[in-house]
Amino acid sequence: MRFAPLACCASLAASVASAFTPLETIRSATVLDTTGAETSALATPSASSSSSSSSSRQEDKSAEEITLSCLDVLTDLLTRFGSVSISITRQHEQILHIALSQLASIRPVVRKRAGNAIGCLAAVISDTLLERLVESLLSQIDLAEGVGRSGKRRTRAAHRAESGGGKGSVPDLKVADTRALIRTMCTVSGAVGHRLGQRQIDRIVPIFLRFCDPEDAASGDDEDMDDDEEMDDAGDGGGAQPDEAAMSLANELRESCFAGFESFILRCPNEIEPHLSLIIHAALSYMRYDPNYSYGDDDDEDGDSEGDGGEEEEEEEDEYSDEEEDEYSDEEDDFSDDDDDSWKVRRSAIRTLSAVVRATEHDPSKLWIDEYAWRRNRTKGVTVAGALVNRFKEREENCRVDVVDCFTRLLSTTVAASATGVLTLASTTAADAMDTASDEAAGGGGGGGPVVIDLRTKFVPAIVKACEKQLGAKRGGERTKSSALALLSTLCNAPGGVGGADQIRSVFVHVKTILGGSGGDGRALSRSVSVGSKSLKLDALCLVRVTLACGNHDPSDVRDALLDVLLLDLCASVNEDWYKVIAEALRVLSEVPRLLVAARSSKSSSAEDVKAEMDRVAGALYEAIEPRLAAHDLDQEIKECALAASASLLSLLHGSLSAERQGRLLALLLDRLKNETTRIAAIKTLSVIGAASQGETEEKEGGGGLDLSPILADAVLELASLLRQQSRGIKQSALEALVIVVRCQGSAVMDAAMFDSVLKELGAIIVDSDLHISHLSLRASMSVLQVCPASGPSVKAHVLPSALVLSTSPLLQDLALDSLLSLLRQLVLSDAVDFADLLSSLRGRLSAGDEKGGRSSAASAGAPSAAASAAAHGGSKQAVTNLAKCVATIAAATTPENREAVVADLLSTLESGSATAGEGNAQRIQLALLTSGDLGRMVDLSATEGTADRLQRIYVSSFDSSSDDVRHAAAYALGRASVGAMPVFLPAILNALEENREKKQYLLLSALRELIHCHQIEGEGGGGEAAGDGVSSSVPLILPHLFKHCGDKEEGVRTMVAECLGSLTCLQPDVILPQLRDLVQKHSGKPAAQLEEEGESEETRKDALVCWTVAISVKFAIAGKADPAQLSPFMPSFLVLLQEDDLSVKNTALLMVYSAVHHSPHLVAGLMQEHILPSLYEVAILNLKRVVDLGPFKHTVDDAIPLRKAALSIFSTCLEKCPGCLDVPAFMPILAKALADVEDVQLQAHQIVISMCVRHPVPIAAAVETFVEPLEKTCNKKKGQKTGTELERVNEWIKSGLRVMVSLSHVDGVVEWAAFVLVLCALLLFSLYLLSRLLLFAVAFVSCACVHCVAVNSQIS
Repeated sequence: MRFAPLACCASLAASVASAFTPLETIRSATVLDTTGAETSALATPSASSSSSSSSSRQEDKSAEEITLSCLDVLTDLLTRFGSVSISITRQHEQILHIALSQLASIRPVVRKRAGNAIGCLAAVISDTLLERLVESLLSQIDLAEGVGRSGKRRTRAAHRAESGGGKGSVPDLKVADTRALIRTMCTVSGAVGHRLGQRQIDRIVPIFLRFCDPEDAASGDDEDMDDDEEMDDAGDGGGAQPDEAAMSLANELRESCFAGFESFILRCPNEIEPHLSLIIHAALSYMRYDPNYSYGDDDDEDGDSEGDGGEEEEEEEDEYSDEEEDEYSDEEDDFSDDDDDSWKVRRSAIRTLSAVVRATEHDPSKLWIDEYAWRRNRTKGVTVAGALVNRFKEREENCRVDVVDCFTRLLSTTVAASATGVLTLASTTAADAMDTASDEAAGGGGGGGPVVIDLRTKFVPAIVKACEKQLGAKRGGERTKSSALALLSTLCNAPGGVGGADQIRSVFVHVKTILGGSGGDGRALSRSVSVGSKSLKLDALCLVRVTLACGNHDPSDVRDALLDVLLLDLCASVNEDWYKVIAEALRVLSEVPRLLVAARSSKSSSAEDVKAEMDRVAGALYEAIEPRLAAHDLDQEIKECALAASASLLSLLHGSLSAERQGRLLALLLDRLKNETTRIAAIKTLSVIGAASQGETEEKEGGGGLDLSPILADAVLELASLLRQQSRGIKQSALEALVIVVRCQGSAVMDAAMFDSVLKELGAIIVDSDLHISHLSLRASMSVLQVCPASGPSVKAHVLPSALVLSTSPLLQDLALDSLLSLLRQLVLSDAVDFADLLSSLRGRLSAGDEKGGRSSAASAGAPSAAASAAAHGGSKQAVTNLAKCVATIAAATTPENREAVVADLLSTLESGSATAGEGNAQRIQLALLTSGDLGRMVDLSATEGTADRLQRIYVSSFDSSSDDVRHAAAYALGRASVGAMPVFLPAILNALEENREKKQYLLLSALRELIHCHQIEGEGGGGEAAGDGVSSSVPLILPHLFKHCGDKEEGVRTMVAECLGSLTCLQPDVILPQLRDLVQKHSGKPAAQLEEEGESEETRKDALVCWTVAISVKFAIAGKADPAQLSPFMPSFLVLLQEDDLSVKNTALLMVYSAVHHSPHLVAGLMQEHILPSLYEVAILNLKRVVDLGPFKHTVDDAIPLRKAALSIFSTCLEKCPGCLDVPAFMPILAKALADVEDVQLQAHQIVISMCVRHPVPIAAAVETFVEPLEKTCNKKKGQKTGTELERVNEWIKSGLRVMVSLSHVDGVVEWAAFVLVLCALLLFSLYLLSRLLLFAVAFVSCACVHCVAVNSQIS
């Protein structure tokens, strides 16, 4: 099947070739086009003599049309079949010769079509032909004379260097020819730029810079520019062309060169990196290239725009410009459109800078701190960011929009980089910010730290001023204003936002103008605006919403500006005609109450003034929101936004609304709750209103919370009825709202009958098949029981049976388990059930679980229970553990008398349990042990005399049990009981460890692990320092025992030691980390243990085991959320373990690094290049195969597979968590090797490739050729005689490879690789073959069925 697609493509190519002029005709057309002279590739065309006869002109025109048609057909042929048809691939060299010859045509259109054909050909030709093509183009471009004085000098210097220092002569190559060559080179780089090597890039860039030398970038503001210099930019030296035409051709050359730079930056970022500063310098210089126009601000451009000084002069200048704008605008418009095309050069330079921003998006700090001399004969530099802000004054709108968009992208990537810790955006102001930024930015980050960019004081004033100027322009385009609004929205997300009160008010004034100002009725205004104006309004509203919600401004400043300038216009915007503007206006109004509440604390006015202001705002918001909430014939988005706005208004400003208005909004909310289309949005609104009416909000309002009693009963019943819906999303939303509403407002309606119907619905959905729904149902039931204790009988009748069944489910865990324990605790506290009955019911579930396999309520409906399935596979251990937690919880919540009875019963069961044997007795002992441990964590069991001593003897004696479950339960119970009575149990654990009995070491360390882990959980849950203080005094007693067992031979013992050390590191990092570092320094750096040797082999092996334990300890500490600030200084010492020779130590060190990258990437971000990546590159290609002799046969084992898997996992996580720390192109060879590795490694590599196709498409496109062979082998994997599980694994393996092929096919530039296309076509054709076979089988089956039916009917008749 491999060659079937090639044969099809070859025959198809032959059919296509027979339908158009053959290649010989193209050659003849070439001859016709060049007036009968056969031209060689890229030879300089001789001037054709003009013919006066009409017949000759007609022949020339016909020849040109033939040539163009042939080139079009050739381009189409190469695009469709250039890489898949052998008959085409054999003629690549011949086609290349023909296409190159057409670049010498005297017809511009022919040269352009030939360049397009070469671009299509470059995508499918071999590397050898591609190199020949690039060499041919560059050799001809190299012969051309540069543009401008500096460009010509650079050309002559290059030719003198090539000629050995003599006086170089420049051949006579027309500018038009050079433009065609450069344009063709740009087309080739855009198609296959990733295939260009470093040597070719190093040659291309200096040649291109001859045509766009920064010294030749003239501007009308340059005082030192000669008049004759403008006309000397692109002339041929002989004056053969008019000056204007020469300048136009020179500008086109520069435009083409910058287009090439853009392609190189995006396609081959690593190869272009050494030349990036030169390209940026040229792009900055030509971004202001405007030789025929003066902006009149020569003095302002000398400095960077990183300042806000001279406000009075700027205001006077603005007044002057506003007065004379109309006078000069017509003259400028007439000139810029028809008489000058330098804007194309500026636009191309700006796009090059945009490509630079995209290429440096992981670390854009250099674009803010590195300075370039962008003006001729000036030493003072400007940063890329400052230059972009300076060019906001660009007179051509296309260029102006590109400048603003480029800076917006730079600002967005900078904010994103600051979020990942790559750089820091200073949020301080005035002198502190200036000192900090100047010191650290000048040093590149303050001695290795992140670069600090003082955005607020250096850039924000200039950005806001430039945006305001564009927004206030009378003749400004809507595209420019839209880009300015987008920039301000992005600026709001940076620390400091758009600035202080003056800047915010000024921005809001411009937004007010866009929204219609004070133009009266909004409806009348909306009819007169265009669609573009509506889009501009939408952008303006988005800016206001981001400003209100971002949290980077002073709430008082935003509130004052909003209320004084913009509130009425925002309220009027909800009356627009376009639904998107209405929805966005409602979103803005929903942010207004939050802003007022946030700014209330800083309000210095009297209480009466504040109350009057709140009433005024609430009234305006109500008048705007209520009509949209009441209307039915609106877009769904408007309805949802109206509900969100009403939720914000009612939850935060209900005290400023009258009772009538509150009732109106609540009635509309209930109506929306009963409507199917707005049901979910109404549920969320009800949740927000209910949550905001809690005590904290009531204190802020100075009175009672919002009273929901008018709709509460109907709303609760409606929410309860929604629990019968099949949609899980509706049930989840309804349960979340029910929990909030009942908890916050349920006491207002103490109706046990109403709650009975609610509890009936809640009990029906408590099943182990959906633990999250069960968790919410249990929380809602507990809320009902808390607000209405009279509903206890209903809870007992409807909810408790399902809860008891859930208690023995092996699937029960996490939130569902916590909710179940909370409900049982509340049942005991509210006396809803008798404690003895509840205890008996829980204990009875142990035998019921054995008999029924943990059946859930779903089994009664005929559906198989997930719990039953889990129980059949050994899930009873988890069921006993959950049941023990339930018993301990109710025992801790009951009276002391009942608790003492429970403890006595537990002691009796444990002391008499050893007399009987059997599985049922073992489970009862296990339940009693676990219950005593969980109860001992909640209460101090040593308070009762003799209880702690008896339990201690029971726990230690249970270590000798024949049941593993009983032994582990005893260790668990001993550790948990130590939490409540540490002075009693901890010395016993340490004394037992001192006896050094190997049989009990693991169990004792497991108990110690439980003790430390419980204190760690309490610290994370809010215990804080108190939780750490509980074990801080005992740490000196614990550590010697842990360090003593760090080198234990048993891996389980070392793992327990590592978990203890990891938890202690989270609690006492300043104590544990130095000792772990000392262990690494003492035991690392030694060769791997050789068991065959004598002498130091045992000691060396112990060193490796200690290092193994330390690495696992650090791994657990990082996963346990240890303080990164205290852990970071010790990480270089721990990363030394990556250099160890012992494979187990190296593997655990890799796992430690993986944990750091996954949980706290900042911890290792600065250490990746120096400490981590070299080891990862080494491990990723490590191969340690050995042959194991098994007697009848031999088996090959690769000991490095776990290491390669761990290394690949680290790479995968780095690509997601900290992509800027990874050299992606250097990782591509490793990924290609992993695609050819064993199955497990291949599956990891497949997932990485699929992810990188979206995040890093350019490196993937450059390396796809190395992926083809291993992916082809995977997709064509032979299944052999495999059956069952092995067959399923092979099928999953093949499907994973096919998914990678599909993902790669969607990446730009991948389909240009001939090898990839061949494999993809083969796979597609084979899939079509299988599909056809399947269709034939289906047709045969249907035919047989029809025949059978006919036979049956005939027999019946």
